[in-house]
Amino acid sequence: MKSVKRLDEPQSLKQNAAVWTQELLNEIARVGNYSKVSDSFKGKYNQPDVKNELAKMYNNRCCYCEGALGEQTYGRVEHLKPKSLPQFYDLTFVWENLHWSCEICNTNKGKKWNSKFPILDPTKDNIDDHIRLNVESGEYEIVNGSRRGETTIEHTQMNRCKLVEARRKVAFRIKKDFFRKDEKDRKKYLEETLADVEEFRYPCVVMETCNLLEQLLEC
Repeated sequence: MKSVKRLDEPQSLKQNAAVWTQELLNEIARVGNYSKVSDSFKGKYNQPDVKNELAKMYNNRCCYCEGALGEQTYGRVEHLKPKSLPQFYDLTFVWENLHWSCEICNTNKGKKWNSKFPILDPTKDNIDDHIRLNVESGEYEIVNGSRRGETTIEHTQMNRCKLVEARRKVAFRIKKDFFRKDEKDRKKYLEETLADVEEFRYPCVVMETCNLLEQLLEC
């Protein structure tokens, strides 16, 4: 998980969000329950330009686990503040509340919300101040006792077994290739790997592993 810069609001939201929101609120009031509202009212954020901008913003990776989308899992428009909670109905079509996630993280998080220690927002928070990746264990760890970091890991289950194992495999591959190189070529290997970091599975794993190996070179 890493911090990103939010892109400009898509035209479909600029032009329609206010009207869609009012229509949604009216329909909730009419039927009496959010769960009874048709997707024709509450799913209008699934516009091509919205999904395209979110995918671009996150390089078509999950905003939480960094899993590549479109290969084994589809991308989902993620509402950081759950749209199904009454206090957040009016944020259903607000661009600043929309992110891009994999099906698993999206389902795990569901409508969980911690108002005291809310989940981290990659477009607003410095992720490194709250959680860090341990490339040896493959797990995300809390930084300086961050309760918001704890919320993020727990709500999305970022340390689920298969994901941890996948991260460890990526780190192992980088280290294996590094130590196969002649000592004189190792620095260049790290530089080239970091230059192409977005081409790898789980870029944060690659970056953290390269940082550790760079420290070895300096010893």
